[in-house]
Order: sequence, then structure tokens, then C-alpha cells
Amino acid sequence: MPERRSGDHVDLRRLRLQAMLTQEELAHKAGIGIRTIRDIESGKARPQPKTSRLLMEALGLAGSDQALLTSPPEARPAPRELPRRPTAFVGRERQVDGIVAAIDEGATVVTVHGMAGVGKTSLAVWAAHELAPRFPDGQLFVDLHGVTYTDEPRPGQRSALTRLLRSLGADDQDLPGSIDELRGRYRSVIADRRVLLVLDNATDADQVEALLPGTPNSLVLATSRRDLSQLTGVHSVPLDLPQMNEAVAMLDAAVDVRITTDEAAEIAQRCGRLPLAMSLAAARLRSRPQWQVKDLLARLAEDGWLLSELDTRHGGVTAALSASYAELDADHRRMFRRISLVPGDDVDAHAAAALSELSERHAGWTLEALVDVHLVESRSAGRYRLHDLVRIYTRQLAETEESRAEQENALVRLVDVYLHFAYRAANRVAPTKVRVLAAGAAKYDLGLPDIVDKDAALAWFRAERANLAAAVTAAERSGNLEAAWHLATAFSTFRLADRDYEEYLTVNQTALDIARKLGDEAHEAITLADRGRHFIVAGRSREAVACLEQTVDLYNKLGEDAAAALALRNIGIAHRQSGRFAAALDVYGDALARAEDASDTLARVLVRANMIAPLLRLGRLMDAKRRLDEVARLLEDDDEYNRLRIDSYRGTLAREAGDAAAALQVHRACLERCRQLGFRVGLGPMLVEVGMDLVQLGRGAEATVYLRQALEDAEDLGYLAHVRTALVDLGRALVLSGEFEEAIGHFERAAVLAQSHEDMYEVARAHHGLADAYRARGDASAEQVHLRRAMHAYAECGVPEETVVRGRAV
Repeated sequence: MPERRSGDHVDLRRLRLQAMLTQEELAHKAGIGIRTIRDIESGKARPQPKTSRLLMEALGLAGSDQALLTSPPEARPAPRELPRRPTAFVGRERQVDGIVAAIDEGATVVTVHGMAGVGKTSLAVWAAHELAPRFPDGQLFVDLHGVTYTDEPRPGQRSALTRLLRSLGADDQDLPGSIDELRGRYRSVIADRRVLLVLDNATDADQVEALLPGTPNSLVLATSRRDLSQLTGVHSVPLDLPQMNEAVAMLDAAVDVRITTDEAAEIAQRCGRLPLAMSLAAARLRSRPQWQVKDLLARLAEDGWLLSELDTRHGGVTAALSASYAELDADHRRMFRRISLVPGDDVDAHAAAALSELSERHAGWTLEALVDVHLVESRSAGRYRLHDLVRIYTRQLAETEESRAEQENALVRLVDVYLHFAYRAANRVAPTKVRVLAAGAAKYDLGLPDIVDKDAALAWFRAERANLAAAVTAAERSGNLEAAWHLATAFSTFRLADRDYEEYLTVNQTALDIARKLGDEAHEAITLADRGRHFIVAGRSREAVACLEQTVDLYNKLGEDAAAALALRNIGIAHRQSGRFAAALDVYGDALARAEDASDTLARVLVRANMIAPLLRLGRLMDAKRRLDEVARLLEDDDEYNRLRIDSYRGTLAREAGDAAAALQVHRACLERCRQLGFRVGLGPMLVEVGMDLVQLGRGAEATVYLRQALEDAEDLGYLAHVRTALVDLGRALVLSGEFEEAIGHFERAAVLAQSHEDMYEVARAHHGLADAYRARGDASAEQVHLRRAMHAYAECGVPEETVVRGRAV
């Protein structure tokens, strides 16, 4: 059964997650059945008026949010994303007929490959229009940017899948975390639909393979400069240069009555029969009525000037755009030129105002006027971009009509605007990095509006994300090194806003190169500290440790004891997340000594608090209690977050000491406080603690509710260490509930993740869970296999569980 589109059901799930409630808790609070909650969230049912009222009261809804439960569902039209059909498409009838015939015979994947400019996209778009009536559920068009002309990093597989799922009606809030699950969701959504999908400008076969539907209902047309025939079951169309008679037909259709067959053949010969070159030559004739064909041929006669004459920055596109450009006044011309300086894909009015030296309001009016004459595109309200060919043209204009200094100053102003908003957004998202972010915000305060809250900060970042990454590169290349470093540093703050770790590491590497080029060791230390945290979140603990050790050395050299203590603390986190608990404690000991020397209260609190988890894992309960008491004495009155952590650890200590009932009482109170205070990052771990208490009490069904939400939360944040933990504990709860197959699936996924991230403790726990699951199923042989694996992994960690498992292993 196909997945329901986002317009087919109310958005109860997002509202519930915002309220930090499980389905069971919402059902209890609203006084309705949990099955009703599930049916509404899945789209199987819509709430009746009484149910809507109860849900509104339970969720505390007011204003526009109520419409999400009460407004009728909007009908979502099937996507129709194909570009305009080529107006003078001739000479490729044989290839079009071949594609149609192959599809009639059952082909579901057709690829077109050939050299640049040979007409791959035109062929695919023409064929797609011919075939569109066969695919009533929509036609999608995605440029995969195999060849790109901006500084913007090439979009990865996650971006393409997310783009397709949005077009097919999926809700961003409902997209899974891992790339494998994202692929699975895409294939589920498209499975029962008849969709035509054009994948233009693919890098290689792997990029296309990842986007192929899993069922034969839909058709994929892909273009690439590379041969994609290694795709299974593909109908491959190698698109060569047209034969001379076809080339003549192309020129004749493009130029109309002004050209003879012999003249067309001569032009085609000088153009190498390359369709792009021929179209530009034809455009020159159309835009210059005073020319004869011989005038064009004279310009094409000399090899030294041939490529210049056929350059895509000139000819037909240039002539057409120049005619429009001539009609603009000075402000509109300047805006049109300056948008080409944007390193990314699009701009808002603030950025455009900085580029064009206009007020924000005037910039907005100017952009809308350019949209009206089709020189600028606006794909969403308030954001503006140039078509790729128009961008090439405007860059040429900027080079011709602007001095190098004017262009560089415009880029500086643009980057400063990004920095103004980036630091303000970063302070909303990560207020604990007060010293670094506050200094940056003060340095780049342009007097522009502030960002009001965390939600607004995240919305701004997601809209500008690609521009920010590209602007870092552009600023660095232009020599604006200090600003590029600051922008990359602010960018790093958002690493939990999405899961594209590689781009964060790429931007961070640019910042690191800049810091070293400037010889600024303070900048280098900050950047290395960020890099270590990126590696920790990405599950790359060994790289994190190596990076953070360099950070410590720099802070030692700079005499920054408190900063060195926090860097050492992060090394300890990396060790702990790899199951190296004794090593973590050794590092934490060094960190604590530095914090004490610096008399930095926050560092002393954080380091002591982080020591508690490895002490608990090693069974050193009295030492853990001592550290808890020390932290409690050091806490500031308004430090709600760390006070919550300490209270939670007291509950964990009670559970480890054998009193799970007392632990549950503490953890449930902590969970409620976490929700009240809005501590998003702490929610998942707190849900895990409640779930673990319930597991120890033998209440598997209740535990499953909390642990499912914990897993959902961890995947939403993309914090892989939390994902591994939630998977294992959810598996344990499912074993208690008799759901062995699902439990085994979670344990196996956790084992793979933990092994890939060298987390021996979670490897051990995953295999321990598998042993319990197979024992419950009566499979003694499989139980022993996993017990032995668990035993060896526990032994590497030096934890008490090794003795327990050894007693069961044969």
C-alpha cells in the first residue's frame, strides 16, 4: 500500500514531538485511546471534533497550530517538474523512437550518455514530455550537478533523496536519519506510483543506482557524461554527434529561412557537429539580421578564435539577455550583475541589499521587478536565484562593468551579512559557547535584525546552509581570511542541525587551513576543538582524540588552562563512547587538574560530571557517588541543565545498586523537568534511563514506548552514540515483550554500527542482547556464539559484565 502523502493527514506527530510526549503519554493526557493516536499519526484516520478538542487541550495548542488538527486536508497535485519542451527539437527522432520502443518492451531505466554539449538533456526532456501521459502520478526532474559551476559543494545522495521525497509529498519532520533508511523510505513512497523521473547531469552509475525505485511501475531517464550501462537492466543510449544530415536539420530549424543546406553543412562542419556549438552559431545569425552566413563563417574560420566565437558566454544567450539588460535602470542593472557574485545558489533581500548597496526594502522591490521580466527566478517566497546560463552572462557583465575592487568589496559586504546573522543564530542554538560566539557576534554586528529564538535560528540556517558553506570557500579564495574563518566557525555550531558530517568537516578544514595560514594559534585551537567534536558526533572517536590532543597542546602553549581542560574532557568523551572507560578516567583526571588550576567553575563541574558515566560502567559506585556529591556542591543556582544531569545520575546509581524502582521515580521526575525546560539534547538520554529502569523491573511493554521515542530522538539529532545505545536497550525491552524478531533486528543493527565506530562496549551489549534473544527462542547454539563475542568485547572494556557473560558461556 503506498505511503500517504503529507496532505492526507494532520500533523499530529510533529506536534507531539514538539511537546516531548510519547504516544502513550499523549493518549493518557488527552483521555483517548493510544490506537487513536497511532491511526491519526499514520494517516489512517482523521480526528473527530471531540477528539480534536481533547488533543488541542492536551498539547496546549493555540492560534495557527490548531489548524493542523482542524483544517480539511489539502489535495496535493501530482508533481509536474519537467522543464519546458525544447522549441526546435529535430535530428534526434531515431533516438526518441528507440527510447519509446525500449519502454514499450519493458525497460524501466533509460540512460543517455555522451560528451558535454551533445544534447543529452534536450533529448531526455523531449522524450519525457512524449511519455508523460503514461505516468499520471507525476514527473520529477532532478539536476544531480555532476558538472557544476558554483562554489557550492555538490549535493550528496541524502540531498537528492530528500528532494525527491519532498516532491512525492513526504514530510521533512518524518524523514529517517540514516542514509539506508532514507533510501528505503524513498522506495516505499514511490513503490505503488507511476512516476517518470528525470535524473539529469549524473556523476556516475552509483549516484543513479541509489535513486532507482525498487518496483517496475516508474520510469527513470538519466543523463550523464559517463556511460551508465553497468546499471542492472538499463537501456543505454550513447548519444553521439549527429550525422551531417541531422546537423543540417538542426541548423535549418534553428535559423529558419536564412540558410541554405550547403551553408548549414559548412557551419556544422566548423562547429564539429556539436549541438551546443551549432545552437550558439545559429543564435548569432538570428540576433544579427544584418549578417550573412558568410560573415559567421569568416568568424569561425580561424582556429585561434573558434572557441571564443562559440563560448557559451557569448552568442545567442548573450544577445538575448543583453537586449533585456539594456532595458533596465541603473539600480536594476547593478542588482542583476551583483547577484552573480553570490558563491551559492540563491539570496534573500538582506544579502542582495549588501551586494547592491541598496536598502533591504529597495532590494526586495528590485528583485521582484527582475523576476517579472524573467531575468531572476524565485522558487520560494523571499529567495532569488539566477538560471545557470544567466549566471554565466551576469558574471561576464560584472567582469566587464565592475572593477575588481568593486566586486571584492561586494563579496566582503555579503560575507559580513552572513556573519551578522550566523553568529546570532549560533548563539541561539548553542548558548553554552558564550565566549567564542559572543565575541564573534560583537565583531560582526551590522545593526541588522536579531534572530528571535532557536526555531528561527535553525530555519535561517537551513535556508542559508549551502550559501554559507560556499561563502566560506569564496571568502578564503578572495583573501578575506579572517571573515572566512569566523564564518566557518559559526557554521560549525550547527552540527546537530542536520546529519551531513562530511560537509561540516570540509568547512572546518578550510577554517583550519586559514588559522594556520594566519599563524593564529588561538584560532587554530578553537578550530581543532570544533573538529574533534565533529568527529565525536560522527562516531569517529580515534580521529577525534588525535585532533583534540593537538588542541590541548595549543591551549597549553597559550596558557589557556580552562580551555585545555574542556578539550581533555572531550577526549574523555571520545574514549567513553568507544568503551575505553579506564582511559577516559585517566584523561578526565588530567582535565580536572587543569580546571582546578584555572579556578574555572564551569570546567570543574563539566569534568566531574563526565567522570560519573565511566565510573558507573566500571562498577565503581562509591567513586561515582563521591563525584556526584562534589558536582552538586559546585553547581550554580541557575545551572538547571547540569543539576538535571546530576539528579539523573543519582537515579542511575540507584539502579546500578539494585533499586530500579527508586531509579524509575527519579528518572521520571527528571524527564518531566527536561521537557518543561526544553532541553532537547538531553531528552533522548533521559528517555533511555526511564526505559532501562522499566527493563530492569521486567516491564518490557512500558519500556518499549520510551525507548522507541529515545531512538526516534537520537536519529533525529543524528548523534550516533545515542542511536547505538537506544537500539540495544529497545532490543532488550522487546525481548521482555516476546518480540524476538524485531529485537534481533535492532541488536544486529546496533552491532554493525558499534563495530564500525569501534565502540566495544555497545558491540558487547548488542551481542549480549542477541544471546538473550536466541536463548528465549530456544536456540542454544546461536546463544553461545553471541555470548562469546560479548565476553571478548566486555573484556576489552574491563567492565563487570564480562564475568556475568563468562558464567553463561560454554
